[in-house]
Amino acid sequence: MIKNFSLGAIFLFILITPLYSQENLQQRLERHVYVLASDTLEGRGLGTEGRLKAIQYIENEMREMGLQHFHEGAYFHHFDFKVGLVNLKGKNVVGVIPGTDPVLKGEYIVIGAHFDHLGYNKTANGVTTIFPGADDNASGVAGILEIARLILTSGEQPKRTLVFIAFDAEESGLIGAEYFVNAEKPFPNKAIKAMFSLDMIGMLSTVTTLELKGWRTLDRADELLALAQERNSIPIKGTSPKIERRTDTWPFGSIGIPAIYVNTGLKSPYHKPEDTADLLDYEGMAKISTFLAGLTLEMANSASLEPAKNFNANVAVYGKPLKFGAQLGLGNSFNRHPEESFRAQGIFAIEAGLYGSLRITRNMELAISTLYDLNGSTTPYFGGEFRRQSLTVPALVRFNILSLEDGLARVFAGAGPYFRHHLDQKLSQESFLIIDQLPVWEFPDQEWGYSLQFGFQVSRFMLFFDWRNALTKPFSLSTRPDLEVYNRNFRVGFAYEF
Repeated sequence: MIKNFSLGAIFLFILITPLYSQENLQQRLERHVYVLASDTLEGRGLGTEGRLKAIQYIENEMREMGLQHFHEGAYFHHFDFKVGLVNLKGKNVVGVIPGTDPVLKGEYIVIGAHFDHLGYNKTANGVTTIFPGADDNASGVAGILEIARLILTSGEQPKRTLVFIAFDAEESGLIGAEYFVNAEKPFPNKAIKAMFSLDMIGMLSTVTTLELKGWRTLDRADELLALAQERNSIPIKGTSPKIERRTDTWPFGSIGIPAIYVNTGLKSPYHKPEDTADLLDYEGMAKISTFLAGLTLEMANSASLEPAKNFNANVAVYGKPLKFGAQLGLGNSFNRHPEESFRAQGIFAIEAGLYGSLRITRNMELAISTLYDLNGSTTPYFGGEFRRQSLTVPALVRFNILSLEDGLARVFAGAGPYFRHHLDQKLSQESFLIIDQLPVWEFPDQEWGYSLQFGFQVSRFMLFFDWRNALTKPFSLSTRPDLEVYNRNFRVGFAYEF
């Protein structure tokens, strides 16, 4: 039986090899996607036979086109990982085009795309729903395979070594890319000069432009891009110096390696069963692959390939050391007499303004705000009100209580002094009627106190809770110089980081 199967496989290979050789670039890209996104591959989910078929298909393609083994005579980078309580074995598929320059061949460019997807769901009544992941990310895998083939058949020999990786377990948290970065391998991470992640490149005709997010993490980025455009022009957008956190660029970028996210956006049915092979723009994918092959060769043969001077890992993970934003706070304000157990009823208070923050350490920052603040208190005189318009400047030292490793979200607490300069102070008419019969009241135009803060931040958005307690009096009475009354404030705040 095994002998018959082997003979059949050999016959099939002999039969279809001439057909493959007659395919053009667009047809090869389409074939890759239709195979990887077929129902027989079960959505390429963890634990499925379809995922193993995808690995075998990618390995066969790398071998057939002539990519060299990654390590110890194999195309695989193995790793063990855990999802929930389940221990799993991962497998990145890796092929290499060695560099030809005696010196520069020790520098590497990684061109990667994740091959895994969401697998399938099965209901209690036996209905199976497959998530084929044609654009996400059979399209990216097809792209790296054909970029490699284009370079191998171009007649140009790259001076730097090119590493083509189909990453496993991206959908479970960028696990394959993270393990590749952290694992022992034939070269150190510092030798990796740039990295591409092709993730969803199948909708060029819909969006009309190709995004290269993170492109300006490279030095001489505009010059290299212009050289590639001279080879094969394509509309480009989004060449910012920011590393994308949601794809395999992140494990590389977070340690200071320039990492570029290549995509045509979320125009396909993202993470839905409808993400099928028939929806993709294969002509557009051919244009993208041809452009990226030229770009890769320009980078591989450049005299130098270094990170941009303003790019470093700390900025990639935690953002710029100095940040600015806008904030709004809503809450109440009241006066309290601690010795006589007097507390006036609170009145509505609101504040708005700008803030700046300076990162001191990984988990500590100094934040200073400048706020226009409406505050005050009711009075004990027939429902009168004492209202103030103030310029409030809190200075807080914030500490991260909990933060994600990639810096995308955190829980923090802060404390520090505040200063208020009162622009206007008024008593309501009801209070004046009574106050005219009382000793003179004096209202200082400044206030000092301390603030406590607790909050949450996700990406650029922040929600926090502020408590402010004055240490100076809001007023004084000539007949009661010993009177101790202090203003208290509570705010629910919202902020957005620019």
